[in-house]
Amino acid sequence: MRCADRLSRAKVNIGLKIMGKREDGYHDLDTYFHLISLADRLHFEYEEASSFSVRIHGNESYLEEGKTDLIEKAARLFSSQSGLTFSLDVSIEKHIPSQAGLGGGSGNASVTLTCLNEFAGYPLSHDDLMKASLALGSDVPFFTSGLCCAHATGRGEILTQKEAVDLPALIVIRKGDRVSTAQAFRLADQKKEAKIPLAAWNPDFHSWSILYHNDFDCIQPVLEDEDFLEIARTVTYFSTSGSGSSQLLVMQSIEERERICELFSEKDGKFHIIKTGFCKNIHSEASF
Repeated sequence: MRCADRLSRAKVNIGLKIMGKREDGYHDLDTYFHLISLADRLHFEYEEASSFSVRIHGNESYLEEGKTDLIEKAARLFSSQSGLTFSLDVSIEKHIPSQAGLGGGSGNASVTLTCLNEFAGYPLSHDDLMKASLALGSDVPFFTSGLCCAHATGRGEILTQKEAVDLPALIVIRKGDRVSTAQAFRLADQKKEAKIPLAAWNPDFHSWSILYHNDFDCIQPVLEDEDFLEIARTVTYFSTSGSGSSQLLVMQSIEERERICELFSEKDGKFHIIKTGFCKNIHSEASF
């Protein structure tokens, strides 16, 4: 048996433009992905076996909704691509909220693919893993790429490395808010606007509120909440991450982050607040 512990990081989007619906039913996107220190912890136990099996612990609330975990989909895809059968046990210590636009499930799937490839002696090349990642979801290739910050186009798989930043941040979610990605795209498709690409990447976050907007901002109910807005408007940059429902708030200093966090905490438990920060490199330590 082989065992491993891995961090599965969250990502945020700095700007997101929907450039159009494709013939295959997916959408062309224009966005900047950036890893943050918020992360799930995954423990893998792998053993060669005559038949495939996978057991997942720690994500039961998601599975109870009748969904198939992306970890299981990743394991099945790896078995199919590599021709190998195995028994896999995965225990998850969850910190990344679901349906928040933070790529929790996508990151878990990517870590599963890369860890299985390591256990099996690297039967799949990096290009193979990137193709398998895209089959699992549009965000998954970014996590598999090994990049901290990237410009993403196509479905999200055409990645160009960009300069990473090192800044404190908050993830704020109004309790009860959940945004379905499929529904978000359906609503966005109804908007008839010119498809203007994002501006070139500027690592100076003071310019972000002018340069980088998210097309999914228009469907976030929290952006009509005065309790949220009176605080968020005091920071240099805030925006929806992915399709939501989380809001990313970026600060200049830890002290400012603590001040903003305290303001949200005074709102009678209305908001779920996560202290985090941008990852300057892939070896940055996670903080929760």
